Amino acid sequence: MATARKRGDSYQIAVSCGYDVNGRQSRQYFTWTPPAGMTAKQEAKELERQKVLFEERANAGVTKDGSIRFQAFSETWLKEYAELELKAKTVDGYRRRLLRINQAIGHIKLKDLRVGHLNSFYANLREEGMREDDKFCAKADLSPAVKAQAETLTAFAQRAGVSLATLKQAMQRSNINPESAAAIAAALGRKRAELFTEQHVHGETLSSSSVRSFHRVISSILTKAVKWGYIAYNPAVNAELPKMPAHKAAYLDEADIRRMLELLQEEPIKYRAMIGVDVMSGLRRGELLGLRWCDVDFVSETVSVVQTSSYVKGKGVFIDTPKNRTSDRVLKLSRSVFILLREYKDWQDAQRDACGDFWKDKDGRVFTGDDGAPVFPDVLTKWFAAFVKRSGLPHVTIHSLRHTYASILIAQGTPLIVVSSRMGHAQASTTANIYAHIIKSADEKASQVTEMFADSLVPEKPQPAFKRKKSTSA
Repeated sequence: MATARKRGDSYQIAVSCGYDVNGRQSRQYFTWTPPAGMTAKQEAKELERQKVLFEERANAGVTKDGSIRFQAFSETWLKEYAELELKAKTVDGYRRRLLRINQAIGHIKLKDLRVGHLNSFYANLREEGMREDDKFCAKADLSPAVKAQAETLTAFAQRAGVSLATLKQAMQRSNINPESAAAIAAALGRKRAELFTEQHVHGETLSSSSVRSFHRVISSILTKAVKWGYIAYNPAVNAELPKMPAHKAAYLDEADIRRMLELLQEEPIKYRAMIGVDVMSGLRRGELLGLRWCDVDFVSETVSVVQTSSYVKGKGVFIDTPKNRTSDRVLKLSRSVFILLREYKDWQDAQRDACGDFWKDKDGRVFTGDDGAPVFPDVLTKWFAAFVKRSGLPHVTIHSLRHTYASILIAQGTPLIVVSSRMGHAQASTTANIYAHIIKSADEKASQVTEMFADSLVPEKPQPAFKRKKSTSA
């Protein structure tokens, strides 16, 4: 039975919740303040009602005030959970999604939030023009600053790690993506905010996966609201979500891999090395860019994956831990990879000597820009996309190189548990799900392996001579 004790103008309501592991009584408390204007009789009656309500909430595990609005609770969630437990890049993504989420449901109290509110929000996200892209436009004409670098536009674009077309767009004050703006600013020795202004561009409808990403943020927040005693259940559990279209991991076949590697011979060594190592190791983009020379063992021909390189707006490029505990691994790679790395290291050493005191690398990173600065992750992505387009290769992304590596292993009959380990997956089932179509194709080829014994299993026998049937016509 709940009890109440008057404290000044309020009442402290207490409920016994049994005993803890040490045999001490566990109690939950709630403070209720009577509204102004209540008579003594009304106050006493409402106090009894509040005692009953709090006892019901306590029995259901709801011991906090569910009147807190979603936006206020999301800020508490960010501070007391997300920032402490999640990766900076993940938190940054959550913050960006919360801007739109709070516009829709931020004003609703947790206790009043229903499935219908979430379904309406998700439906709204799927309407035309709901996609928002962050773009950047030069504040002033960049031509004088670029020309002052005393190099051709092509050379400057290569040094910045952007395409020539993107550089020209920036110089014409057209919108470009955030990463390209940051890369151009860095090549000019300036910060992005000094040279570019952020623009918000509305585009097409959001994809099913994007809508689901908003749902994951809301569900995570409400899960903690339940755990922390603000509400009794998570309304996001029963929300209607858009179906995910069937998706197969894109990858290059053997002929396209050879063609890509041949075409790369005509590209700058820094990109040739990054792409070549990536397709021959299956590393995630962040893992590739996070490699240091101390992680590379030329004697044992192994690389150790112990950190990743990430980018977050406002923080820049920074070092982070691998995606999960199984992502921290040592990979034995082919000798050709280390021959390529030696060639690349010679180039990097020459760049370091040429830059002298202006060399920016402080971590001993394997892959850097021409001046030793960290490579912006999306700069590599954009460069590879442009390379694929001008080379006429099948439409693949930088992440497709990881899938390509896995497909090679599977096609060669590598045990799935070994493939999973080399890919850094937490479970072999993850590997099986992602590459189910590749495994099926490899299984079909495997079914023909024993065909070499066909002549012994079903030896050819003489076939009876064909006899023409006599005509039965009258």
